[in-house]
Amino acid sequence: MPERGHVLASEWRRVGLFALAVMLLTSAPYFVGGLAAGDGWTYGGFLFGADDGYSYLAKMRLGARGDWLFTVRYTSEPHEGALLFLPYILLGKLAGLAVPPDDPGLFAALVIVFHAARIVFGLLLIPVSYRFVAEFLRAPGLRFLALVLITLGGGLGWLLSLAGLGDLFGSLPVDFYVPEGYSFLILYGLPHLALARAALLGGLLLLFRALGRPDTPRAWLPWSVLAGLAWGVMGLSVPFYIAVVYAVLGAWGLALWRRERRFPWRLFWRAVIAALVVLPVLAYTGTVFLSNDVLGRWSGQNQLPSPHPLHYIFGYSVLAIPAVAALRWAWRKGTGEDAPYLLLAAWIVIVPVLVYLPINVQRRLSEGVIVPLVVLAVAGLRLLISHRQQWRRARTLVLLLALPTAILLWLGGLVSALQPDRPLFRPDAELQALDTLDVLAPPDAVVLSVKETGSVIPARTDLIAYVGHGPETLDSEAKEQQAARFYAGALDDAARWALLAQVDYVFYGPLEREADPAPGWDAGLRLLEPFDPSDPYRVYEVLRRD
Repeated sequence: MPERGHVLASEWRRVGLFALAVMLLTSAPYFVGGLAAGDGWTYGGFLFGADDGYSYLAKMRLGARGDWLFTVRYTSEPHEGALLFLPYILLGKLAGLAVPPDDPGLFAALVIVFHAARIVFGLLLIPVSYRFVAEFLRAPGLRFLALVLITLGGGLGWLLSLAGLGDLFGSLPVDFYVPEGYSFLILYGLPHLALARAALLGGLLLLFRALGRPDTPRAWLPWSVLAGLAWGVMGLSVPFYIAVVYAVLGAWGLALWRRERRFPWRLFWRAVIAALVVLPVLAYTGTVFLSNDVLGRWSGQNQLPSPHPLHYIFGYSVLAIPAVAALRWAWRKGTGEDAPYLLLAAWIVIVPVLVYLPINVQRRLSEGVIVPLVVLAVAGLRLLISHRQQWRRARTLVLLLALPTAILLWLGGLVSALQPDRPLFRPDAELQALDTLDVLAPPDAVVLSVKETGSVIPARTDLIAYVGHGPETLDSEAKEQQAARFYAGALDDAARWALLAQVDYVFYGPLEREADPAPGWDAGLRLLEPFDPSDPYRVYEVLRRD
């Protein structure tokens, strides 16, 4: 049996094969979507959260065209850029090396690079998760069980759905839509979260290494600095995860203080150095959102509240019940060189507090909690059951209860990929019209459309959508209503011109035509060549009034 923290070569081989299998599994529906396209449809490259997916491509497109600073591409208000979403900016630059920014093929290149990053970061996250588990569990069988649960495990959301309670208390089950609280959705379609999670866990592993070094700064300081740098990568991916790390470190320190009945200076200095290294990223992000009105308003309206507590109970009870049995185990071991064991308990205790703090991103503060919870659950299950046959039955039961959510999510993605339709697919004629507009219009011109069309405009072009994304469009609901009333011809002359004063072009396709506009809705607009009045998709330029 390997020592704590040591991973045998045979284990790494199994982990590598498992990681490849998982990433191939999560990639299969995307290949199906690509094959299902045709007959007038182009696959957008996503299986869930298409609006968010197109917004990621829009951020990548900024990098592809040479930008280093992020600007919101879904709102018409002018604003200064900021160093945010750097992973997507860099991925866009990579795509731009292969396809010129003015080539319509850039869209496909962005999708390919996005999924290449998803696979690479997934192949990074899974081994890092295993290495983290190896710090606490010695038996390879227990380690691999923990990895399977961390990677593919969920809660009882599948049971709620099958029972017809999928919208209990007005919310989906948490394991269906909160990627931070689990892992499968991250591996399925969110590469920046995979990178952030890997960096978070990697930073903790480096901090553990610092704790194991002698007390002379020369011995432990480099490891603390490296931990901070890892969290810097995490913060550049998702800035507020830094605050989550601070909260977890604080809870760990308090638990260690209580356990040893003296202040944990050893942990304190090593953790403080790591925290200070990453602090500039957090300070810069906070300054940006406080000083940039548009970015601040965008952040403020990004409301991600936690659901009813019962959803968390259903989402984590399968793991939490055996994890409770290991809390005493972690408490007893968590002292001296084994202080990291207390981190497991502190982490799962602090998260229920974090997810109900009075802030706008409550549920996202559950980031990574699945990892310590699974470690404790596997340890607790083994402590409760020593008989081999009973252990196998208990292990099978936990897997049968925890894996169906991932299976349902995968099957749901596969079914969606087989049915070409908006928003996962886009009509070829729509994309061709956008490509034509991209050639004719100057970069950063603002385009009016309905919200569903607007979601793809910044991903396909260098133009800005008047409305197209909930959080990233300021006052999205009001703008969505104004756009609908405009196309219906329901705005009075003053309101109509007030709207047109904010845009440069008006896109008109089947979605915009659903409003059945009154005659004269296009007054003050000039049809762009080569579009024809009979075309199903056409674009108008706004004629400015003196």
